[in-house]
Amino acid sequence: MKPSSGKLLVATPELLLDHIFNQSVLLLTEHNSKGSMAFMLNKPLILRLNDVFPEIPSNIQLWNGGPVETANLFYIHNVPELIPEGFLFDTEKKLYIGGDFAMIKGLLKEGNLDENNIRFFLGYSGWAPGQLEDEIKEKAWFVTSNDLNIFDINPRNIWKEKIVAIDPENVIWKNAPLNPYLN
Repeated sequence: MKPSSGKLLVATPELLLDHIFNQSVLLLTEHNSKGSMAFMLNKPLILRLNDVFPEIPSNIQLWNGGPVETANLFYIHNVPELIPEGFLFDTEKKLYIGGDFAMIKGLLKEGNLDENNIRFFLGYSGWAPGQLEDEIKEKAWFVTSNDLNIFDINPRNIWKEKIVAIDPENVIWKNAPLNPYLN
């Protein structure tokens, strides 16, 4: 399968020694001639939204989106009627990236937005033009359709489930430790 916005990138066992993308599942939000952008779906941070923005009384989990611009907050949501100016990147799942953050803060303060509608990331994963295709050819990534509800996934099991669903012979990797050096 070819990469495109809305598809998932699943790290192959080739990346088991990579300290960033080991056992990662990423959601592609952009893939075109200018490059690619994605967010890791299964790397929760120890931070909560109110740790970064104390004025927002929300305990929503923050996620590691990737190694690029880690000091910046990004968000994916499914409520364009509440958050204007977002960019639709997945027409099937109706997922948007970005939008008016002042509006988001207000919605969170009012209790009209929660983890069922929005996911926050620090940083993103990015590739220069052609770089992702090269990594796929080098067998670093599997590309698959997105059958997930990204607002309700188990970050511990999603890589294991995806890698076996892609190829049942990958079952041997299902119980691989996150850090192979500790095995």
